[in-house]
Amino acid sequence: MVITHLVDRFRKCSDEKNYTLIRYDIIVGLKKMYDELKDEEIKQTALQWIESEEDIKYRKKYAAIWSNK
Repeated sequence: MVITHLVDRFRKCSDEKNYTLIRYDIIVGLKKMYDELKDEEIKQTALQWIESEEDIKYRKKYAAIWSNK
């Protein structure tokens, strides 16, 4: 249920002010959830979202969350 809501929020927030910060927070939240649960589906979902980011600057920023921790 949480993942479903985050998927929807991640996709629809692009029309909002500071949407990159919202997306960053979602990716960080998923990383923390993954660290606790070790559920590969969470990791794959986050990595797919990162790859879907069109702006390479933000794609790298989001990917750093998963590579550094």
